[in-house]
Formats: sequence, structure tokens, C-alpha cells
Amino acid sequence: MDFIEVEGKTYEDAIRKASLELNAEEKDLEIDVKEIDTKGILGFLGSKKIRITARIKKIDAPKAEIPTVDASDSEVPAADTPEEYGKYFLEELSRFVELDFNVKVTKTPERLMFLVQCDHGDILIGKDGETLEALQHILRLSIAKRYKQGLKLLVDINGYREKRKKGLTITVKRLADKVKRTGRIQKTDPLNPYERRVVHTLFKNNRNVNTKSEGEGHTKRVVISLRKKNMNGKR
Repeated sequence: MDFIEVEGKTYEDAIRKASLELNAEEKDLEIDVKEIDTKGILGFLGSKKIRITARIKKIDAPKAEIPTVDASDSEVPAADTPEEYGKYFLEELSRFVELDFNVKVTKTPERLMFLVQCDHGDILIGKDGETLEALQHILRLSIAKRYKQGLKLLVDINGYREKRKKGLTITVKRLADKVKRTGRIQKTDPLNPYERRVVHTLFKNNRNVNTKSEGEGHTKRVVISLRKKNMNGKR
């Protein structure tokens, strides 16, 4: 068999399964996203699954040209990089929803960041950022399908994520203080991966409390507990 077809809850999960079955690293695989089965707001919230085909690259094969996603992709102007394509994707979305977007793209060692400024941005942020998460997920899949690679990226609208980060930091610090006073475990509301990373990073070097994620799916709670070496003192 010159290729395999696998299914995962996320693109990264499907890639990991393909790598294990073919005993090869992701960089040595040719990936094609065959199906995205989703339900909910913007095709993200609720159940979802990604189906891909994967094959090991031929050593003597010439470098492939950037593939097209579908027939409409022929209308996409020259976009040599994921940054350019992502910016175009969001600008096209702005025309579709009849909102004026000003998209700024920045690149850090960790991820691509698409910073959007627009009027009535709350429409695309949604309750607790749910619609924004859906938009980010769709953009990630679109880039992965076009460039055959998974990239870490972040989409923000009108600085929502930074405001959310500040509010979340205040909340979890209060929970941590309660843990230190009472010795009892505290849990956050369900958080998306970016928000959980904020919490874990905040307490990474804290000598008093420990954090871990709990739950299944995209959103999980963060459990804040007293570090074991400090538990005896609370008893």
C-alpha cells in the first residue's frame, strides 16, 4: 500500500497516528486532508473529526508545487507563504460577513499571529470567545490543507485575547490564594488550549501550587492544587 487513511479528533492527532503507522516523521510525509466532519458554530463547536491520507515522500521526487484546495482556490492571488494566505483568507471572510477588517500579521518563534481590527467584532468573537476559536480552527485547517503542514497560529480580534488573558490571570491568582489558605483544590471554568497555556505558564515556577488540565475535548478545566511538599504543613 503506497498510502494510508487515518482519522483523528484534530489535524495533529491524525498526523500523529499516520506517523506511527508509517514509522516516519511528519516532515517525511505527504499529507492530504480528505474530510472535515464538524458540527456547531462555524463548524467547530460540538463533535468533529479530521480524515487524512498520508504517504512517505519519494526521495527522488521533485519538489511539489503548492496544491490547490478546491476549484475556487484558482481565484486566490499569489500567496507564497502561510502568512500571506492567512491574511487573504481573513480579508475574504470580511467581505463575506460585510465587515471591514484591518489584518496585521506577525511571526514569533512560537506561532503566527493574525491581529484583526474591525467594527462590530463581537459578532466574530462570540460568547466566551467561542466563535473566535472556531474561526481560528478553520484558518488553521485551511493553511494545513493548502501547505501540507500544521502550524501554530493565533487569531485575535480587537485585542480580545489580551483582555481575556488579563482577566483570567486575576481570577486564577485568586483561586491560587484560596488553595494556599485552605489547602483545598480549586478548578477554573472550561478553558481553550491557549487559555490553559496561560494558566500553566503563570504557575510553572510557583513553589506553592501545582496546575494540571482535567477533562476531554477542546475545552478543559485547570485544576489548581497545593504542591505535595506543602501539603503536610496544611494538615
